[in-house]
Amino acid sequence: MPLSFAAQVGIVVNKRAIIYADLERKVPIGFVKKGKQVPVGEVKRRQGELLPINVNGKIAWIETKNLYLPAEDKSFDQNKKITEHEVIIEEKVKDPLNQNNFISLKTGPSQMNLSLISSTQGEVNADLEAGTETTLMFEHRNPHLPYNWGIGVELLSAELDGLYQFQSLSFKGGMAYVPLHLKYINVELYGSVLLSGAFQVESQGIGVYKGNMYGLDLGTKVRLFPASKFGAFIGVGQSYYRIDGLENIENVDDDVSLKLSSMSVTKAFAGLSYRF
Repeated sequence: MPLSFAAQVGIVVNKRAIIYADLERKVPIGFVKKGKQVPVGEVKRRQGELLPINVNGKIAWIETKNLYLPAEDKSFDQNKKITEHEVIIEEKVKDPLNQNNFISLKTGPSQMNLSLISSTQGEVNADLEAGTETTLMFEHRNPHLPYNWGIGVELLSAELDGLYQFQSLSFKGGMAYVPLHLKYINVELYGSVLLSGAFQVESQGIGVYKGNMYGLDLGTKVRLFPASKFGAFIGVGQSYYRIDGLENIENVDDDVSLKLSSMSVTKAFAGLSYRF
């Protein structure tokens, strides 16, 4: 931790001093052992009970009752020489599941390329039209950790040649790494696993065919106001899916039958998040 953040240095006098992420002292994120010297701010909060401390570039809080502050002594009382200026968190960051939870909703256009086997042409690729993906996620995002995770559902829809309509409701779960984490903006690299037992193709005039789909979703997103009650984000991604159980798909125009094998998706999206 850079010393330039602090106006003074404190020495931990109790067995351990808990570090909190919030002024209400509801979210402990670690502790510092007795005898350690830590740089802290000078302005006390909560009627003198708390001082600010920098943890991984974020403002956290430590109780003044756990500290000896040489700077508050008179000059003739000072008998300690300060030589150490690094905060050492002695256990992993606390990450309670009832804190830092969000609901997010995103949607956007998608370019979908379908790999299939035609009864007349063999293996072919087809670009789908009107492709969209809409995702509703529960996210757990601790601002003091370089990663987060989420689970949710995703709705995919597209068309092909006016003859076929594709739709899938999938379960989705994954994690994100946060290489840039600032107060008002985050950059995330994410990866998710997707599984659907309800991938269906409606052939006009024939009926509905049902199968399974599974795959990976990778990409990057930029978040605005990541720790606020309301936030927003934009991003791009690439998905790769395998499709099973969808074969002998017919249509009313000709005698061609299709078997679906895989699909790749390139997407752009925007979304909103709500902290609860």
